Order: sequence, then C-alpha cells, then structure tokens
Amino acid sequence: MPFSSGEKWRPRAGFFKFSCCTGCGFELAYFQRSLEDTLKSFDFAFFRLASSSGDFDSLLDLALVEGTVTEPFQAVELKKIRKNSAVLYAVGSCAIAGGIPAIKAGGLELEIEKRAYQKKLYRLTSIRPSVLGDYVKVDGCVRGCPPGRHDLEEALVSVLLDRKPEFIEYSVCVECKMKGNICLLVDEGLPCMGPVTNAGCGALCPSCHRACYSCFGLMGQANIPALKDKFRQLGLSGEEIERRFTLFDGLKLKK
Repeated sequence: MPFSSGEKWRPRAGFFKFSCCTGCGFELAYFQRSLEDTLKSFDFAFFRLASSSGDFDSLLDLALVEGTVTEPFQAVELKKIRKNSAVLYAVGSCAIAGGIPAIKAGGLELEIEKRAYQKKLYRLTSIRPSVLGDYVKVDGCVRGCPPGRHDLEEALVSVLLDRKPEFIEYSVCVECKMKGNICLLVDEGLPCMGPVTNAGCGALCPSCHRACYSCFGLMGQANIPALKDKFRQLGLSGEEIERRFTLFDGLKLKK
C-alpha cells in the first residue's frame, strides 16, 4: 500500500499507534483486501506499516489511532495528532477501553514496574494507562480486537462522503440470531459475554461453539449486573467474573 501522490485530490489520512500489539494496523493494511479500493481513495501521509517514510506532522482529514496511552510522550503526540486532524477515530479495544495494556491499571504503577522489570536496564517513563478520550476529543470508535470490516469501512467512507458514520451499536446476540446459532449461554450454560458485547465480529466465536469473550468491548446500555448474576449461577467465582468483564474494558469499568 504505497503512499500516493497523484494529481487528483484525495483526503489525507494517517494511521498512528501507541501501546498495543499493532493488530489493528495489520488488519487494515494486510487483511482487509475488500477495502483496497476504498483505501486508494486516500492519500496516506503517515502509516508506518505501509511505509517507513511519512510526515507525522502533516495536516490530515482523517487520523486513525490505535493503542493505549501508557507513556508521557504518547500523550503529547496524541494532542499534536488531534490538533492536526479534522476527524480522529479511536481504533480497536486498546484505544477505546484500555484493552490488554489496561490490565496493569488494577495495581500501583511502581509495584507493577518492579514486577515486570526486575532488572532496570533503562529509565522507565511508564504511566497509568489511559484511553484516547481521556486526553483528546474522539469523533468515533472503530471497535474490535482487531476491528471488523464494517466499522473500518464506515470510518473511511464517512470521511469520503462527509457524513456521520453509522457504527454498529447492538450486541453480539443479534449477530448470533441472524446466523441461526443456538444460545451458548442459555442452552449450553457457557459463560458467554455476547449479551453485553458490541457486535461487529459476525459472532465469530459463538459460530465456532466458543463463548464470546468480549473483544469488541461492552456495548452501550449493557445490563452488566444481570449477566454477572447469571455467571454466578453458572458457578463462576467473583474473580473469574471480574476478569471476563475487564479483559478488554479494564479502564471503562475501573473509572
């Protein structure tokens, strides 16, 4: 996906990352072949997975940002990206709700550093993890770990058409019903997070007879207490229930 510089005007875009596995960037750059034509409609000024060059300080029509803020310099960079961008979307669970980096938010930062880095070979500058919205205005959230095709396409097309994006805002249970899946929670007693998890994955795990583990994050107006009660009835311990609800949404639930 080389950066383009044709004469025809195209919206300028940038893809940026902070603390994460880079899976969202890989998903967009290498695994969403169906979006190639859409991506060609943009002039990517910065996207390290696509090119080692690029202008970090470029003025952008669209900024896509993945990852959790866990270091001071990242907060500074994020504010610069926001200042230079007309539209900024948080991409992936880490940017939206903390994701895996938020696991450390449950303890004291210095204690966690000592456990993780028993031999300090360099000066650490780690800070408590924060989602993008804690530092800047976010115009929309492209959910998932990694994101699904629909919301990625909406993020891009909404800028091309200058309209508000229509991101998916219903639960995984809806996708299960659309696929004709049996309910793993009710019919088989599996601790499925589908009733409270935002859709967009196509009910991938339940379709493979695996309980949803909420990698797309908690949906709005989710009835969390009800599902926790159901999990207790299934025999899950309080600790195990808490893990399931904070695996990808640690920062959202710890506020």
